Amino acid sequence: MAPQDTKSTSRIAIVGVGQVGGSVAYALILGSATYELLLVDVKVDLRDAQVRDLSDVAYAAGGTVRVRAATHHEAGQCDIVVITAGSKYSLGETNIQHMHRNVSVIRNVVKAMTPFRSDAIVLVVSNPVDLLTSVAQELSGLPKFQVFGSGTFLESVRLRGLLADKTGVRLVLLTVPIAGITFTLQ
Repeated sequence: MAPQDTKSTSRIAIVGVGQVGGSVAYALILGSATYELLLVDVKVDLRDAQVRDLSDVAYAAGGTVRVRAATHHEAGQCDIVVITAGSKYSLGETNIQHMHRNVSVIRNVVKAMTPFRSDAIVLVVSNPVDLLTSVAQELSGLPKFQVFGSGTFLESVRLRGLLADKTGVRLVLLTVPIAGITFTLQ
């Protein structure tokens, strides 16, 4: 029997389609990583604009990825759910205050997606990623090994780019892993 083509059978949802979520969607479209990409955001105008723009990207790329708006419940029924939802820092806000706001966001997002499809994979990207991943694991009803975080990958990529820009060293020659939490306590 021939191996199953996962590209033609997977559905991926992105919850939170701001800068990070939009970038994730863009990469998935260009990589033809799924046949259907569901976008979810509480900011409906932003979500709808992203659906239009990313659909244009899919058409221009000549791919077969279908991009559409979706609900939280629909997202919970996908093969893979990428959670990038979170709040931006407010002027004068401490890291602890921001953390509490993002915990609240993740709680609301995960509860709105339950019950999840039993074999769904959930990737938490929002910061502080380790804490928010734990919250998602606790509330999702899924086995812990199906709910994980991106760790400090994004911070490592950002630092690599910054160092390459500042030093003039080619990006491909730099390896700069970051370990630990990504904010300081205030």
